[in-house]
Amino acid sequence: MYPHQDRFLVNLSYQGEILLMMFACNRFELIEPCYPKIVESILNGNMSRSLPWGGDGEGNVVPPKPQRLGVLAIEMMASERKQTIDWDSANIPVDPFYHRFCQEALYSTDENELTDWLTKLCDNHLEWVCLFFDNDEKQPSTGYEIHDEMLLLWPFEYHAVKNFRARHGLSTPKIDHPLLKTPMAIDHLPNFATWQKPIWYNKMVDKAIDVNPELSFIRELFNS
Repeated sequence: MYPHQDRFLVNLSYQGEILLMMFACNRFELIEPCYPKIVESILNGNMSRSLPWGGDGEGNVVPPKPQRLGVLAIEMMASERKQTIDWDSANIPVDPFYHRFCQEALYSTDENELTDWLTKLCDNHLEWVCLFFDNDEKQPSTGYEIHDEMLLLWPFEYHAVKNFRARHGLSTPKIDHPLLKTPMAIDHLPNFATWQKPIWYNKMVDKAIDVNPELSFIRELFNS
């Protein structure tokens, strides 16, 4: 449990995975209450400090690799609120592709242009998959951000974008890409309407809210 918990403290890419998975499952309501805290952590420097800053052994600071999944997810949320994120001022290096994707492709109505962007998005998924868990050169800290096994063949970024665009009344073309031909390339739409809460659920939620009243929104998350 604790290693997974620590991933949220030191890994923006892991947070990006979680956010984009929720978008890909069309569960935007689970993420909306988190957005203010995400922005707060960017503005107060906590997000930057959580990144894997290093050194070259000669007293020089080596910045973390450009961030990808977290940037994509947060930029998507910011765009809905007509907000911009100043990543440079926040001291967070970003991969320009994901930044530009949200600026140029996210709301595009040019199907040809959008197809090119989506194809590159899926190409990047395959490029930045961390297939070798014991390979020090291919880890989230070195830019290989997609490291959860269930995400390797799931084009969750594509589905996140598709659901986001549908949320804004926009259609999304289905592209001809190997990643969209896997068994995972389907719509994942979990429905909690019939979910039966285990007997410990409410007690756990109440204790969490006692510790941090700002978590009170949790009570409503699985009511629909």
